[in-house]
This record gives sequence, structure tokens and C-alpha cells, in this order.
Amino acid sequence: MTTQPNYPKLQPVQHMLVCLDLTAIDSFLIDYAAFMAKTLPAQNVTFFHVIQAYDLPERTQKDFPDVETDLSDMIRDKLCQSVDTHFNAGCHWEVATQVGYEDATKEVLDYIERNEIELTLIAQKAGEYREARYGHIIAADAASDILFVPEYAEKTIDPILCAIDLSASSAKAFERSLDLARAWGIKMSCYFIFDPTRTYFPATTDRSSSHYQQQARKAYEKFLKAYELTPEDMACRIETGDPMRSEAENIYQAAMDHNARLILVGAHGNTSAVTSLLGNLSETFRLMEKEIPVMIVKNPPGKRFPWVWK
Repeated sequence: MTTQPNYPKLQPVQHMLVCLDLTAIDSFLIDYAAFMAKTLPAQNVTFFHVIQAYDLPERTQKDFPDVETDLSDMIRDKLCQSVDTHFNAGCHWEVATQVGYEDATKEVLDYIERNEIELTLIAQKAGEYREARYGHIIAADAASDILFVPEYAEKTIDPILCAIDLSASSAKAFERSLDLARAWGIKMSCYFIFDPTRTYFPATTDRSSSHYQQQARKAYEKFLKAYELTPEDMACRIETGDPMRSEAENIYQAAMDHNARLILVGAHGNTSAVTSLLGNLSETFRLMEKEIPVMIVKNPPGKRFPWVWK
């Protein structure tokens, strides 16, 4: 990718968080984080690991008063060596560790809130069984945007597929995608998210489906006018997709068809509620076996949107 000089530079992401777990995938995620830190760009990156209390020796603090501190220091030193080896983004970085006495997810969520994290990277191992609540709770409850990074994902974002439903939340994902595409001179296309609560399935007919798609095309054209764009400038896949697949699977198939290397999803709803559109998409993407990184763009009340033109 080459920077296009005709476009202003993106404002940097102030703080990016990378969740590490002391497994072999850490080195890949650190390397990918360096790529993303350059691409966004990011000013500060924290590599964070939670030490589960049950990993500590079953000894009282009276007998071993420094065991927790010693273990934390040892893990931090090990992570610093790994980051120093694999991270070459040229921005400020640090390693933080925390002991989780109750739930590791609470420590991660508290850190995200305290430090106003804007983007959290979570690695996803190939073939990993993802029913565990750890990833689900972070993805659902974190105030930051979430980037699911599949193991061995390519270090490129060209081209981008942005999934939108034309809500205010999805507009943020569109703007972010558009800014990245313009800044790096890369291709971008859109996918229109059909809210299953507004469609006619299982009573959908060809006629009703065609009517809904026509309405969507008109709405998309109106949506683009705010950005001085036309459907010819920004192609959008508008179709109801395979009714036997989830909408997340339809989005992912569209991304595969377009050879996309980054998917951004913006839709209305609360990611902590799987009954909401965004919550359903977020959880399905988390559970899916995939090769393309997926960024879930959130838009909670009062959130500062950092990635705008200077």
C-alpha cells in the first residue's frame, strides 16, 4: 500500500489495546498489531495480560509475600522481550499485567474503561472452540471497538468491505472505512445489512424481496449524498443473501467474493444483547472460523470518534 499525497493524514488513534495470553499466537498478534499501529496510525499501544489467580501457588501472602509481584514481573519481562522482537511500529508501547482474582474479563474491561481504549485486538486461533465466555464478554461489554484477528491473517487491509444498515452507528463504520481507503488509496465496497426483524422470511416472496431491495438502493443513494458520493463511486452489495445462513455469514461470503482483507461492521444495537442486530453480528463473527479480520465499530453515547480528517 502507498500513501496518497492528495489526502490529509488520519488523526492517530490515541490508545490501542492488544490482549495477550502467553501462547504461541502472541508473536503473530504482536506482529499484526505493529501493522495496524502503522496503518491507523496509533500513538500508544498497550500489550495486556491477565494472570488468573488460580495460576498462583496456593500459599498465603504471609508465607510468600512477594510471589505475586515476582510472577507478574517475570511475565512482564517475558512479554517485553516478545514485543521488542516483533513490534516495529515506531510508536510508544508498554506491557501491562494484572492479577484477576475473580474474572479475567473484568480486569480487561476495567482497563479498557480506565484508559479510554479506542480499539482492542483479540486473536482467534485457527480451529479454536470459541464458546468460552472470555472473548464473548470482552467483545460484548467493552466500550472500545473490537478487532477480531484470525491466526495467520494477512497484513493488509486492501480491499475493505464495510457492512452498513444506514443507521448512525453504521455511518461511523462507513466514515472510518472511507477515511482508511482514501488515506491509503485502496479499494472499498459496502454490503447492505438486512435486519431480519424487518424482512418477511419465512414468508418472503420474490416480489417482496425485490421491493425491499429497491427501497434499500434508494436509501443507500440518499446516504451517499452526505459524502458527495454516488453508487457508481461506492459499490454496495444489496441482496437478501442466503436465508439459510446468518447475516454475518452472508457478509463474510461477500467479503470472500470481493477478496476483502478487512471487514468493518457498523449497525444499530447493543453488542451485549445478542437479540440486537449488532450484538447478533458481533457474537456470530466471534464464533465463526474465518481468515479475514473483522472490526466491530461501536458507537455508545458520548463516544469520541477519533478517526476524522485534520
